[in-house]
Amino acid sequence: MSLRSPRFLLILLLGFGLAGAATGQTPRDVTFEDVTRYSERLPVAGGPQAGMAGAGLFAGIDGPGTLFGNPAGLGWLSGSVIEGDFAVQRAQSNTQFETPTARTSADRTVSDYQLGSLAGAYSFPTERGSLVIGISLHQANTYERGFDVSGANDATSITGTFLPNSFEIDGDEIVFDDVRSRIAYEAGAIDYSQAVFDDGDYPFFAAANPSTPAVDDQLELRQQDNVRTSGQLNELASGVAVEVAPGIMLGGGLNLQFGTYTSERFYREMDASNIERDQICTSESNPLGLCPPDDPSNPQTPYDPYFLEGTSLEGFREVQMEERIDTEVSGANFRFGLSAQMTSSLRGGLLIESPTWLDLTREYGTEIRTRFDCDFSSSPNCPQGGVEGLESGDLTGEDREYRIRTPWRLGGGLQYTFAGLTIAGDVEMIDWTQADVSADDASFTGLNRQIEDLEATFNTRVGAEYAIDQAAFRVGVARRPTPGTREFEDIDGQTTNGDRLFLSGGVSYMPSDLFALHLNWLQERFDNQFASYAQGPVVRERLARNQFQIGITYRP
Repeated sequence: MSLRSPRFLLILLLGFGLAGAATGQTPRDVTFEDVTRYSERLPVAGGPQAGMAGAGLFAGIDGPGTLFGNPAGLGWLSGSVIEGDFAVQRAQSNTQFETPTARTSADRTVSDYQLGSLAGAYSFPTERGSLVIGISLHQANTYERGFDVSGANDATSITGTFLPNSFEIDGDEIVFDDVRSRIAYEAGAIDYSQAVFDDGDYPFFAAANPSTPAVDDQLELRQQDNVRTSGQLNELASGVAVEVAPGIMLGGGLNLQFGTYTSERFYREMDASNIERDQICTSESNPLGLCPPDDPSNPQTPYDPYFLEGTSLEGFREVQMEERIDTEVSGANFRFGLSAQMTSSLRGGLLIESPTWLDLTREYGTEIRTRFDCDFSSSPNCPQGGVEGLESGDLTGEDREYRIRTPWRLGGGLQYTFAGLTIAGDVEMIDWTQADVSADDASFTGLNRQIEDLEATFNTRVGAEYAIDQAAFRVGVARRPTPGTREFEDIDGQTTNGDRLFLSGGVSYMPSDLFALHLNWLQERFDNQFASYAQGPVVRERLARNQFQIGITYRP
């Protein structure tokens, strides 16, 4: 095979960690962000409790929605019940794109419509005590978000991140240890000089290198990063509760998780001077000094992007990169709980949840396209508007399978009711040291060692409900701390750590004892920061993800 073969490669390139990881890892790399993405969940799945941000679920509520928290709560049901919610998602991202020479901001909103929850429970007729079974299909987490940012950069280029750290020369073939370097070479985003290699120097060069002295500050890049993630994690929960003593319920259940996660990215980088180049290069003056050379057979710097003798592609115009990662998730866990009526007004509960044993299949692919002003591979060719370079990769890529064992969870909650007012609070401890990542074809010893150094985090929920006549009004707040000690600046320049905050509110209308209509709102807020590529522009994001639920409860 020749040193440059213009064929398609079904291989991967550059991973993009939306959950907060800096780019520079390939999609084959599993990170801690993957562990947290599939371990985290919403504070509440649906039903009336959504208006209280899930507060009271660990104490044990008398509804099938308790399966998302403490299954022992089923025992408080005096009859059968059916619940369901329809959810509208709306995620708004305020994003800041900071390069060494510019800072720009952009807003983007993405929406989705889906089933929030569908649940039912059956109370067996018993002479004493209580025996109830229930099942619930609900949304455990959502991944809707997106941003589109752009800015000027005269210091760095993404093409520099494709340069290989190690390689071998086998005859007329280059063997790359890093597949992203290989695909970038096939696409023309980096080039190789045999003459430089023969002299004993590093022989690879990036197509765009605005920081090199040869450019003399004449190359400014216009960069764009457009990202969209979508999908959700669902749970099918089943459970049973029994009254083991007056006012004491025990319950347990099996829960099946399944869902998808999709990340789509379009990255574009172009020579900003091309906007005016076609006009400037036909005039007598040439203030930019980056027009096609007078003698096409002997291009000189700074026009030659590689600064090499004998290269065929000259005059960098543009590189485009498209990435797509599709992940299918499936797994199972167990929940066991106790719920007790401690006094006539106070109810308490305890919960233990096993790890979720997840199997993940990830399909990924990348396509890169480049454009240059001239192609000297066969004859001098510098047409107006430039020429296409090479293209490599495909959006249908390779599959990768791996396994994640999520952490153990321990929870407890209290619920106090007096004269129509209910106040509830929950605390959940997550032991992150028990998480684990594995695969048949790779070792994650380093990642698992980092996980073992983490400390436990505590999720909290607080909410209140006030019922009067045929209506009930609810408010709530929940907090989900981020594991680890990572800190960064948000878009306002304030230090933050990426903790997730949830605010909620809701109202129910109950025209009869058999039927209730619910309207709930749940908002998730958090900040994020990462690099668009290694040593590249900083992307700061503030996300507000709103969920509106319309639901019903029917007690036949």
